[in-house]
Amino acid sequence: MKIVKTTFDKIKKLRANYLNSLPEFQELFLEIMVKDSDFYLLHMGEETVGYAIKNSDSVLLEFYVADKYISSSNDFFQQVLKELSITEIYCKSFDALLLSCCLQSSFLYKIIGVLYRDYVAPLVAKDAEITMQKSALSSVKFLLNQDDSIKELFETEAQLNEFIRHENVFEFYKNNEFIGCGMALRTNPDWIFCDLGVWVNPLKRGSGMGAQIILNLRNFALKNDLKQSCGCAVENIASQKTIEKSGFVSRHKLIEFTIK
Repeated sequence: MKIVKTTFDKIKKLRANYLNSLPEFQELFLEIMVKDSDFYLLHMGEETVGYAIKNSDSVLLEFYVADKYISSSNDFFQQVLKELSITEIYCKSFDALLLSCCLQSSFLYKIIGVLYRDYVAPLVAKDAEITMQKSALSSVKFLLNQDDSIKELFETEAQLNEFIRHENVFEFYKNNEFIGCGMALRTNPDWIFCDLGVWVNPLKRGSGMGAQIILNLRNFALKNDLKQSCGCAVENIASQKTIEKSGFVSRHKLIEFTIK
């Protein structure tokens, strides 16, 4: 097999096959990383058998092999690890091929993220006094002046501007008091999936406002025919409790495998 560095456009069709093959959709945390990563096509003679994506920290983010080559996938996987000098792998637990290859190699691993794809029922009643308003560019300064923990929703001012221009960013109020903000971000513009993110004003934490924000975001997504998901770091117990109060449950994890 030959591994050839390429562009995102050259793997786009194969990647659509990969994303469509998954029983659940991509995680936004990974999708954001993909944009700034390196892309490789896997060739066997004249045929393209799959692709791989590696970020700047030598973390393998995606590995895909077409169905007709699955029987040789572990050999391809080992070659990718060696030639691309992979040090770690981020694997969604519902990515059967990548998970199988990692387990077959007996790599050390740890859970780094909790992925919510299933919705059962909220554990709290919706608070009718909470209102939501869509953020405008005039809101940027206001949001940037909040507690530094708001950076859990965006990394830079430029990214916040981008989200407000092209995505769905909301501010939430109760009795005219600012309780927090939330986002419904399209995971990928070619699909109808979105990730729900929430930040609660520190003065309002511990009162169930996070779950209320998610309930409102979910209603917005449903009205706009968007399929919702959530995710958070495994050590962020507060976020997990908030997400689960709003009705989401997790059957899946994000796993970090370390190459020995």
